Amino acid sequence: MNRKNRKRGIPGIWAFVLFVAWTASGCGNSSGENMDIEESRQMGGWEDTKGITYETAADGRVDFDALQEENPDIFAWLYIPRTGIDLPVLQSPVSDEFYKTHGADGKENTDGALYTEMPNMMDMCDFNTVIHGSDEGEKSLFASLHKLEDPIFFEENKEFYIYLKDNVLTYEIIAAYYDDGSDILRRFDYTTYQGCEAWLEQLYGIREMGKQQREGWEGLTPWHFFVTLAGSVSSQSGKQYVVIGVLTGDAAGQIDRIILD
Repeated sequence: MNRKNRKRGIPGIWAFVLFVAWTASGCGNSSGENMDIEESRQMGGWEDTKGITYETAADGRVDFDALQEENPDIFAWLYIPRTGIDLPVLQSPVSDEFYKTHGADGKENTDGALYTEMPNMMDMCDFNTVIHGSDEGEKSLFASLHKLEDPIFFEENKEFYIYLKDNVLTYEIIAAYYDDGSDILRRFDYTTYQGCEAWLEQLYGIREMGKQQREGWEGLTPWHFFVTLAGSVSSQSGKQYVVIGVLTGDAAGQIDRIILD
């Protein structure tokens, strides 16, 4: 068993400095969202508008203490600019199916919540972390993922962010397509080099009509880290819409793992 570290473009100390500066500036968002939210904070009454309903990553920070008081299953926050996806990510310790039928507050809700399954660690150090969400219906949580079917939107919108309690992770969107509806997490053994390679071969090999794939990522390896945003499996086609992101920014320098040869 060999421990191999991925290459980081920024040394740890400078990554942390950038992390502090970035979170203070709101992830470089220049749309005006930051000003509105910050003004609201300064005007007072913010303590009465905390938690799941009011939290946002558009201002570059997420109050995990407030969120976890409402539901300790919240471990991350997903933010995809220009899609309206600005939502908590949960993992149930009881059942992988729980958040299909329960909202982020833990109460029954037909819209469900964004969630990962128990085979995925909550530190985002897996080779492939799969975040599930319903995309059935115009107002479903992952409905706006389908904006990436538009080649122009795909080309112009390259990144999404995952906030953890002590870190901010940046992912570049490298592919979006309709995938086979079989269980992504259990197709391959992602703890082994061979399993990771098999997933990458599948990613490159899919020739689905309408697939969007970003150029410049032809050299992906098992030492990279991925997130798959997965919509619902269609009862008609047996397929699910997926968006694949590769880690490009690890502000606190915490993402690492062991791969078995």
